[in-house]
Amino acid sequence: MKTVRFIRAMGVLNLHTHALSEYKLTPKELGIPDTVFHNPMTLIPLKVINEWYRRIEQLSGDPDLVLNLLRDVDILKLGPVGRWLFSGNDLASAIRRVNYGVSNLQSGAFFAGAQSGNILKWTYHNPFIDADIKVHESVRSAVFMVKILREFLGKDYKPLRVKLSGSRQNNELYKAYFGCDVEWNQPKTEVWLQSHDRLATRQVLYREERRLAMSFSDLDDLLNMPDPEDELKVIYEVVNYSRHYGLPTLERVSHILGLSEQQFQRRLQKLGLNFSTISGYVLSNVAVEWLNKGVAISDVATRLGYTNVTSFNRMFKKHRGVTPKQFLLRAEN
Repeated sequence: MKTVRFIRAMGVLNLHTHALSEYKLTPKELGIPDTVFHNPMTLIPLKVINEWYRRIEQLSGDPDLVLNLLRDVDILKLGPVGRWLFSGNDLASAIRRVNYGVSNLQSGAFFAGAQSGNILKWTYHNPFIDADIKVHESVRSAVFMVKILREFLGKDYKPLRVKLSGSRQNNELYKAYFGCDVEWNQPKTEVWLQSHDRLATRQVLYREERRLAMSFSDLDDLLNMPDPEDELKVIYEVVNYSRHYGLPTLERVSHILGLSEQQFQRRLQKLGLNFSTISGYVLSNVAVEWLNKGVAISDVATRLGYTNVTSFNRMFKKHRGVTPKQFLLRAEN
C-alpha cells in the first residue's frame, strides 16, 4: 500500500481530452469516467494512469501520441495551479514553483535543477510509473518543461539537450519539436539550458507581478495530497476515486491498491474498520459537499450511484446521525 501514488486530473486533462477527440475514443474505452475531470484537483491513482496510457497507445496505434496531442496545448490554461505557476514575473520563479510544488500535483514525482558549469539541467523523475509506459510520462514532462521555457524565452526557444526515458523510432519528430538533440533510454527526464537563460534579462516579455489568484478552497485541494505513510488517507482517496464508477466496490478498490480482496479486508480489520464503514464515510463526506452547494438530495443520490433515495438516506443517517433533509434544515438555522 505504501507504493500507491496519485496525480491530479489537471496533469493529464489535456492529454485525455485530445485523445478522445483525435482518436475518436470514449471515456469508457480509456477507463477513466468523464466525472473525474469535472474537478481538475481530483486525485487519480497512478495505477489507473499506467493502465490509461496503455489503452491510449493500444487503441490509437500511435506510439508518439503524447507529443502529437500536447504540442499545441496552451500551458497557461491550467486553472488555479497554472495561475499560481505564472503569477511571478520571471522564469526563475516559475521553475522554483514547479520544483517545490510538484509533490502536491503528483506524489512520488520530483522536479529539480542542478547546475554543471554554465549548464542548468532541469530534471523530472517518477519511479512509480511502470517501465513499459515510462516513455509517455517522460515525453509529457519534457513537453511541459519546454513549454514553460518558451513562455518566458520565446516560442522559438531551443534547449541545449533533452533526455528522455524509453525509446521511439521517429527521433526526427522529437528533434524537430524540441529543436535540439534528443537522447533516449535515460533513467530520468532532463532538459538542459544555459544557466543565464533563467535570468530576467533573457526574457522576451516582461510580466508584471500578479496576485496569487487561488481561493482558499483551491489551496485546500492543492495541499490535499496523501502521505504514503498515512494508510487511512491513501485508502480514503482510492475509495473516493472509485466512486466515479458507481458505488465503490471491494473488488475495484483492492485492485487499485494492488491487493487481493482478502489482503485488503485484513488491512481494514487491523485498522478497526470494514469496507462498508469507510465507503459510507467517504460517500457521506462527498454528499455533504454537494448538499452545501445546493445539489438536490435526489441528484446527490444518483450521482453517488444509488438506485433509490431511500438507500442513500439510510447511509447518510448512519454516518451523519441525521437524514439529508434534516442536515439541510440544520444548515439553514
